[in-house]
This record gives sequence, structure tokens and C-alpha cells, in this order.
Amino acid sequence: MRQEHLDILLMSDNALDTVGGEQESTKIIINGTKVKYKVGVISPGKVNKPHSEVKYFNLTTHTRIKHLVKNPIAFISYILNVKKIINTSNPKVIHTQAQVSFFIVALLLKIKLISRDISLIHTERGLFTKYNKIFKGIFYFFMKELNTLVTTTKFNMKYWQEALTRRGFLLNYTIIENTAGEIFETYNESLDKKSDKQITIGFAGRYTNWKNWPLAVEICEKVNAVIGDSLQVKMAVGCLDDRALDETKLMFSKLEKIFETRFDGKINITLEEINKFYYDIDIFILTSNYNTESFGRTLVEAMSRKTVVLTTDAGGPVEVVGNLDNVHNIADAFVSHVVDLFKDKGKMAEEKEKNLRRVKEIYSLQNNLNKHLDMYKVIICTN
Repeated sequence: MRQEHLDILLMSDNALDTVGGEQESTKIIINGTKVKYKVGVISPGKVNKPHSEVKYFNLTTHTRIKHLVKNPIAFISYILNVKKIINTSNPKVIHTQAQVSFFIVALLLKIKLISRDISLIHTERGLFTKYNKIFKGIFYFFMKELNTLVTTTKFNMKYWQEALTRRGFLLNYTIIENTAGEIFETYNESLDKKSDKQITIGFAGRYTNWKNWPLAVEICEKVNAVIGDSLQVKMAVGCLDDRALDETKLMFSKLEKIFETRFDGKINITLEEINKFYYDIDIFILTSNYNTESFGRTLVEAMSRKTVVLTTDAGGPVEVVGNLDNVHNIADAFVSHVVDLFKDKGKMAEEKEKNLRRVKEIYSLQNNLNKHLDMYKVIICTN
């Protein structure tokens, strides 16, 4: 039986039921396009809540394509299955949401194993300045097959577009800001934090070197030295391997000795739990190293819960925060800012409200979806 042709084929490197910007963006696109277009999805792992209108292709039980790379035979089999699906479903658009999927499709186009009539879109969430020369060279090699490059910030697009233009690439460039996701679209006033006697600072993200968790610990220690028992600290850390888990537990142990019951640390929590986490904090701080973040989705999640957000000069997060006064690079500057807000509750409340408005105006789910739909409409109507 001949398979029905697709309008859009979405490809993800990670299972859709895992947490991440790539996965959330893919689910948003699915929900917004499944009625108007014939949509297919290739992703690792099983989809627990599939939509009947969407065609899912589950090619491996692994939750990450990178797990397959360690097994060359399994990885080659995955690539060949992708080729078969593309040639059978004949999509008008393939939209890759992460690097490995993009490299696979670009390779198939380069060696002419799939139709060149397909329009290839790639959303690049990696920060250009973070890649080394070799990895950038790999990107340049495969981007010759690309039609449209999408980034989530003007900051990241500036570097990519300048580099590609210098090399003679003729691409379409589109900026589509990330959104925190559907669960963060509405604000529950009953969960508003109302304590005036204490201030709660929070940190969230994966445990990796470039997230600079030691800076987070230093900030906590120094704020504690100034305001003492008036400070509470919360952390939500994602651990993808045993090493990250061990280092996170050591960090939590150190903080528990200092703060005792005033510290609350969670590991690998659900999206529902992270939603509650943001409601419980006054100030969210992103401590990533210089120019290592292309966006900083946790900042949008925090702002959607009426939280003050501070960041290092980590790249895209500066654009997301939208206020250079909230960008610091050393612990003492963060400490001073936190203490000032603790002393001036009115200023803190005003900034919380401003952040909630900013999310609704720029980083809403509907804004994200509208930009995707506009991009697809132009391509599909042209083809």
C-alpha cells in the first residue's frame, strides 16, 4: 500500500517525552500544524501520547540519537531507515530540530539518496561562538544542502549569517524565539509568592561545566553572609550521566550543611515540578560561562512565573533578559543586586510584573507557532 505524502516531516535528536527546548518546540509545531498540514515525525524513543492525525516513525528504543552513534551498525541502519521514510513519504518540507538529524538529511541530499525537491529547514540551537573550527567546518560542509536556517535569538543569527555570507551561502534566515511551552502560558495568581520576610533565589539547568555551578554556590554563600536566615535557596538540576549526578549530590551536600532546611535541591524533576519550582522563587539566576548559551529557555520559564531574572554575559540570555542592568559576571555583582532587591520589595515586584509582560509579548507559544506557520506557508505554497 502506498503511503500518503507528507507536507512537513519533523526530525528530533531526542525522544519527545524528554525535557528540552528541541522537544518542546517540536511538540508545539505538531500541535499547531496537525490540522492544516499532513505532518510526520521521526524521533528516537516511544511517543507516549501520539496524535492520531500525525504519522510517527519510531526507529529506535534509545531516547537519544547520540546513543546510536556509539554503535556504527545501528547508526547506519537508522540513517537508511530515515532515507526509506523520506523517499516513501516524499515530504515537501523537512525541518530538523537538532544537529545529528540535520547532518543525516544533509548527507542524504549530498549523495543524492533523497529528492532535491525537498526544502530543508534547520533550527540551530547551538551557539556559533561555542563551536570549534572543526565542528564549524562540518556545519559549512552540510549547510550547502540547507534552504532555511532558523535561530532562536538575533545574537546567534548575527554570527551564523556573517560567517555563511562570507562563504557565499545563499540561505533564507529566520529568527523564531523559543517559548517556555504550554504549561507556562497561563499564570496562577493563587500560587504567587507573598512572603516579605524572606527572599528565595533559584538556579536550574543541566549539570555541565559550562553552566558554572560553582558560581551559583559562591553567590549563595555570599548572599547568606549578608542577609543570613532571610535567604532561601532552591536548585533544580538535570543530570544526564553518573558523573553529573555524583557532582550534583556533592554540591547539594555542601549547601545543605550551610543552609540546612533553607536549601531545597531537586534532581531530574518533571516539567510540572519545575513549573512549581519557579512559582516558589523570587529571583532566578543563570550562571553559564561567557557565550555558551544560544537562548536560555530557563529564563523564559522563570519570567513566565513572575520572577526577576539575572544572568551572566552568556550570549543569547542577554537578549532574552532584555535589561543590561541584570547582566553580571562576578559573584559580588549578583550578591549586590540580590541584596538591593531584598531591601526594595517594591522594585522587585515591579520587575516581576515587567518580566511577565515581556514573556507574553515576545516569548509566547502563539508567537512561536505563528512564525513557524508563516515560514511553512511560504515554502509549501511555493513548492
